[in-house]
Amino acid sequence: MTTIITLVVLVSLGIVLVEADGNDCIIRDNDPIENCCNLGFSYSKFSSVVNKPKVYDVKNFCGNCQSTLTKVYCDTLTAGGGWTVIQRRQDGSVDFFNRGWVEYEEGFGDLTGEFWYGLHSIHCLTSIGRWELRIDINFTNGTQSYLSYKQFSVASSENQYQLSISGYDGVALTDPFMYDRNHILNNMKFTTNDRDNDLHSRSNCAAYHGPWWHRACSVVRPHFVYGSKYTMYINHQWHHLPFMEMKIRPLNCYRS
Repeated sequence: MTTIITLVVLVSLGIVLVEADGNDCIIRDNDPIENCCNLGFSYSKFSSVVNKPKVYDVKNFCGNCQSTLTKVYCDTLTAGGGWTVIQRRQDGSVDFFNRGWVEYEEGFGDLTGEFWYGLHSIHCLTSIGRWELRIDINFTNGTQSYLSYKQFSVASSENQYQLSISGYDGVALTDPFMYDRNHILNNMKFTTNDRDNDLHSRSNCAAYHGPWWHRACSVVRPHFVYGSKYTMYINHQWHHLPFMEMKIRPLNCYRS
């Protein structure tokens, strides 16, 4: 399975995005997109094109205009579009549970199916500017819902990809990422089976609940064994979530 290791970084929404070696990075009509925001909102420069949610070729990895093309799945419809999808689970075809640090760092899966984009790429993307997170979920009865956070970023590998998240909005009465003092995931480092960064005194949370930003441990378990009824604790009840999709977008994505 092809490893996914790169993600485009959005610097701004103007025609000139960044400079590299003195050369401006220019958007031209026939070029690959710079980022998913190019496809998102009705008054976008690209509004004359009918853009569907799908895999797109992108350029400008981490602000480098000369970088080679890579691919990203853009959600162009949800809440205005402009989203870069960083995780999807929908059928259990990809194993998220039995994977180590390197795989979660580099990414794995299929952009058209189930995948994790990779901690390195998510850090690179969110290291410039302010980003929001949306998690779309389906319950077993077919009901669709979401969790939303106005601030989301992931630190570098030197900081063990520490999570920064706040500004909750969504259907749950309480924020699952801040459920109680033993389950506050803000400022937690990422944990896998082979790298224990959680605060549990007697065990590695990833060994029981899957790799994640665990504390001791977590009521949010997106990478638990698919089909488990203990995937997420919402409104005082555990749920199996047949579908989950995590996506991020710059807060200024909607601005002209």
